[in-house]
Amino acid sequence: MIHNRSFVPMNPDKKEINELEHSPFDFIANEGNIHSYAASLIPSHWHRELEIFILLEGRVRIGAGSETFEVVPGEGCFINTGILHSFACLVPSPCRYRSFVFDAGIVSGTPGSIFDTRYIRPLLENGPAYLKFEHPAFFRDFDAAFSACENEETGYEFEVRAAVSRMLLLIGQQSEMLPHSRPSSLQDTRVKQLLPWIDANLERNLSIKEIAAIINVCPRVCQRLFRQYFHCTPMEYLQEKRLLLAAEKLISTDLPVTDIALSCGFSSPSYFTKQFRELIGKTPSVYRKERKNS
Repeated sequence: MIHNRSFVPMNPDKKEINELEHSPFDFIANEGNIHSYAASLIPSHWHRELEIFILLEGRVRIGAGSETFEVVPGEGCFINTGILHSFACLVPSPCRYRSFVFDAGIVSGTPGSIFDTRYIRPLLENGPAYLKFEHPAFFRDFDAAFSACENEETGYEFEVRAAVSRMLLLIGQQSEMLPHSRPSSLQDTRVKQLLPWIDANLERNLSIKEIAAIINVCPRVCQRLFRQYFHCTPMEYLQEKRLLLAAEKLISTDLPVTDIALSCGFSSPSYFTKQFRELIGKTPSVYRKERKNS
């Protein structure tokens, strides 16, 4: 089955909820247009599974850990386990993509096996946060696995595993030849700790000092972390999260726009409408009508 979503289900820690957590085959194939997400943005999230993403149309900026890079059609990337990542459209035309999110155990098999110790575990523990790729072999194997997921004929799991195994082998070989770095474990932990707290306090009038105190750093360090991971200030991040939450409520509830604005930390409905239009490109009422009609 191919998934087509307009939001990323996350738990309070910003970890993506694995829809196949109790499935015997922990593998999700996705297809969609990033413009279908609020603000044409898949916000920062993480998961223990690996992800392979390819762009079919448009131009997209990908954030992975503390770095950003762009991809165009014919390019893709690998996102390692536990890495905060996001996707944002850079053009108004469709930004169509396909991706796989899967447990590394599909390839590594039994812990301690040759596949685990020689190929997969070194990639998970010492491999790069991300790896951008253009190699034709990636796309051949990606297409083979995607086609198998579309048809789901008997034994399709073997085809998927074989194709993904070849992709991970190429990723491992390519990563060995390139300099790379992973985010500081301490910084990464601090950011992952902070994001759910911000989400739980969006309706409050927060200050940078209060946000910094949650992870026991000074405001200057807090500012630096946000610049490093999200390329904005804490207040800019907070504003965007409030607006994205409002967009979600506009679709999922029938609450009046004024009530949604207040519940998301905006004391002035007119200011909320102005900021919402700047980020989303439409007024809250028009956005709600269009999304519910679609």
